[in-house]
Amino acid sequence: MLRRERYTPEKTTSAAGPWRGLGLWNLYFAAKLLLYWAGSLNFHAFYNLLFAAALLVPLAPLWLHRLRHAIAIPFGIALLYYDSWFPPFDRLLAQPEVLNFSPAYLLELLGRFVNWDMVGAGFIVLVAYLFLSQWLRLTVFSVGALVLVALSGMVSLPPLPWWPQAMPPAAQAQLAQGPEAGRIQPVTPAAGAAPQGKPTNEQLNLALQTFYDQEKTRQTQFPASNTAAPFDVLLINVCSLSWDDLRQSGLEAHPLLANMDLIFDDFNSATAYSGPAVLRLMRASCGQPSHSEIYQPAPDQCYLLENLRRLGFETRTVLNHNGEFQGFLEEITAGGRFPKPYIPTEVRPSMTGFDGSPIWDDLETLGRWWKTREASGTERTALLYNTITLHDGNREATADGGGRSSPFLTRAQRLLDELNAFIGQLEKSGRPVVLMLVPEHGAALKGDRMQIAGMREIPTPDITHVPVGVRVIGAKGRVAQEPWRVEGQTSHLALSELLARMIAKDVFAQEKIDWKALAADLPETKPVSENDGTVLMPYNDVPYVRLGNRNWIEYPR
Repeated sequence: MLRRERYTPEKTTSAAGPWRGLGLWNLYFAAKLLLYWAGSLNFHAFYNLLFAAALLVPLAPLWLHRLRHAIAIPFGIALLYYDSWFPPFDRLLAQPEVLNFSPAYLLELLGRFVNWDMVGAGFIVLVAYLFLSQWLRLTVFSVGALVLVALSGMVSLPPLPWWPQAMPPAAQAQLAQGPEAGRIQPVTPAAGAAPQGKPTNEQLNLALQTFYDQEKTRQTQFPASNTAAPFDVLLINVCSLSWDDLRQSGLEAHPLLANMDLIFDDFNSATAYSGPAVLRLMRASCGQPSHSEIYQPAPDQCYLLENLRRLGFETRTVLNHNGEFQGFLEEITAGGRFPKPYIPTEVRPSMTGFDGSPIWDDLETLGRWWKTREASGTERTALLYNTITLHDGNREATADGGGRSSPFLTRAQRLLDELNAFIGQLEKSGRPVVLMLVPEHGAALKGDRMQIAGMREIPTPDITHVPVGVRVIGAKGRVAQEPWRVEGQTSHLALSELLARMIAKDVFAQEKIDWKALAADLPETKPVSENDGTVLMPYNDVPYVRLGNRNWIEYPR
């Protein structure tokens, strides 16, 4: 009688011992390869091949084979994280403030990590694996796919003549978003850099250093004395507002923007976090420094408020929050160059922050400060107002001391309406004022392949391309008309230069303000952006990112 033998495809023997195959690790590698081909994973072929080899080495005792699989689990998780687009793990350890997030906000963030389409695709892959593993030795296909991915990174195959060539990622983004979207422009290659093809890590490092070296030579020249008619300067520093956020929420045509006299179309905030954003604004009178340099002392002429103080402006600061998160208040007042801010603790908060802290209404806060300013009799005042009304995770305060969800659109509509109303209050007062809307960074409403919505670890153009506007109030030479548009790539230095020109040209004494002359040849700045440990820089129309001490990689769009 013939006996039927059962075929086990994942186990064979050889002179070297039993080759049991990858088993369920086939599912691990299949899922990673699918994510890689979908553009949702940065796949390091060498390390994955090394990991697969370690799993395949024959081990005769079955218990030792099983022990190896158990020990491999944390290594597999670590390799998956390394292959992901997430920032280096030490960046998470460097931000213990995350533990201060409110439970409601933490739950919301966890929900954003779940991609139900991916979950469904994973279920399909699981069923396909369980079905096919009955007849096929899937380890052969897994290893073969890993080898092909590794070879594809080593060998550049010629393009097929009948296959359409892909546009550069930046061009794709521009075409999809339209001409007013955040533009990616190249950093000029340094001497010796290849004009075409992918740049090397050394070339990108050299291009970044060249950019910062050039920035060190630039500076705004304010007038030696101030003989212009007195006026106030109000810097409205808004957290979490970019052009992309306005488009996503349908507010790009809000009356506040139409009410401006001048708008910077391509202004780069150069960072995606609040503390560094305020420090960069305060150092606006010199070229763009690196992230580490903003915490080092700079010459007096680099500090915007210091230049205004020298010209007779009394400097003031106001916050609509307590400034405690991540030591924001201590960070901006370090060195004694930043005046102690007014915080309206005497009134009831209108919202609770993502960390449970109080947030006060913008119109009420600005209105209270303005009454104090009018009563002071000071000839010239320069104010920095910082608001976090739009920060991700904020909740509307309720009468019982709790809070309820408040969507970005609701909060943004109210903030822009209140700023427009505040301009109306300033006009009624009759005092001459230059109001500058200068957002810190965007809210990242949309997210992308490397970052979920609300995550700003990498300062992408969607986050750092912010709407900056200037409004003159109480000037006889102001004519109501469409805002003058500054189209060049600009950053804080252009804002400082514009303010210096307005003082030098005595705009409030002019019969008609010539915005064309004021905005002519404002200093342009290439859109290089940096957080602590993260740099994003365009090179030959392609954005590249450097995370921690890793090599540069092309940013997936």
